[in-house]
Order: sequence, then structure tokens, then C-alpha cells
Amino acid sequence: MVNLNERIKFLRQNSNLTQNQLANRIGVSKSLISAYELGNRLPSYDNLIKIAAYFKVSTDYLLGIDNKNYLDLSGLNDAQKIVLYQLIRTMRK
Repeated sequence: MVNLNERIKFLRQNSNLTQNQLANRIGVSKSLISAYELGNRLPSYDNLIKIAAYFKVSTDYLLGIDNKNYLDLSGLNDAQKIVLYQLIRTMRK
């Protein structure tokens, strides 16, 4: 089972953000992000929603209820999306 703290850390690192950068973007302190990632504190409902919205994932994904991690394809044209879908299908084989 995946823990909330691991998901937050994974998403932050995968986005090449420091704890301080993520904290600034969602309006909390760096120490709070650190506490979330260490599993010392759980985010409030408001902060959970802010984290999910920032990373464009569901709160269910953060909580480990839904393991689907969706790609944000906004800003891509149809041809670019087709190439990505083909790449994903190839990688799954």
C-alpha cells in the first residue's frame, strides 16, 4: 500500500521541485511540506485539495484509493497526443 507521504514526495520530485518551491506554490510553509513527506503530519482537507490540484491528480490518487496517475495533455495538439498514446501502448507491451 502506498502512503500519502510517499505520493507527495514522488510527485514533488518528479516535478523537479524543492520542498520550498512546492510550499510557495500551494501557500504553506516548507516545514509543513517536510512534515507531510516524513509522515509526521497529514494535510488538512484544504491542503490535500491544493496538492492534488497543483499536481493535477485526484485526492483519491494521493490517498492511495485510486492508483491511476493521469497525464495532463492540455496544450498538446491531436497529433502530439496520438504520438504519446502510441508510445504508452508500446511501453506496456
